[in-house]
Amino acid sequence: MIEPVVAQPTVKRAGAGSSLGRFAEPVRDIARGGLAGLITGIVVAGVGGRLVMRASALLVPEAAGRFTENGNRVGDITLSGTVGLVIGAGLFFGLAGATVWVVVAPWLPQGARPRAMLAMPVAVALAGVSLIHASNPDFRILRHDVVTVAMLLGLVAVAGLTISLLDSWLDTRLPPANASPSADGVYLALSLAGGGLVLPVVVVSYLSVEGPLGLALVATGVATLAYWVQRYRGTLPPPTWLLVAGRASLLVAVVLGSVALIPDVAAALGA
Repeated sequence: MIEPVVAQPTVKRAGAGSSLGRFAEPVRDIARGGLAGLITGIVVAGVGGRLVMRASALLVPEAAGRFTENGNRVGDITLSGTVGLVIGAGLFFGLAGATVWVVVAPWLPQGARPRAMLAMPVAVALAGVSLIHASNPDFRILRHDVVTVAMLLGLVAVAGLTISLLDSWLDTRLPPANASPSADGVYLALSLAGGGLVLPVVVVSYLSVEGPLGLALVATGVATLAYWVQRYRGTLPPPTWLLVAGRASLLVAVVLGSVALIPDVAAALGA
């Protein structure tokens, strides 16, 4: 039986000099998840993406010299291209991944290991559709290489694993909520920036590309928001109805994402 969702008091929350009060805990969770996602994006999506691109060029040597959909020449490794991929793609996927992680994290198991293991298939189901498209001509250029497709899906799974582990690691090392007004101010600024700038873009993207999946993620987000309100009111663990709603909406999103991903993967493989 999966244990109920609870706040993660890994570090004892100390101090009475905070300006956020009971809201400091959810704000810290949001900021921590955002930071974990940003680091994951730069390291996994950025650096890992460059390694996958290089490996794909070696696996399909006849594709060398051809241009990808983004205008990059297959097989070429330049400093500007690498920096652009690591920073540009890393930041984009990192911020988007952080937003999705903050929404779904409360409904995953709270134990570090099961949480990290489950984060991998969840990441593939929710983010795979953003990476693999049936209409992308790059897969034709790469001769519908099976290993390349597997590496891309594996990269998404590694991102899910990494963000989960980083989130748990940061929880034990970042200043606790309510420790000081300055720390809480940083957490609040990060949370407002993510919620005001990144969240709308991610929501619109999911709703426009994969409507049903986007709606399921929005429903998960509403449950997460209700969970934060419950925490602010001091209600822990969340009521059964909220627990069921959050996990059910996440399960629906994972199923819809998996169903949407199957034809795209098949097309990428040349089926």
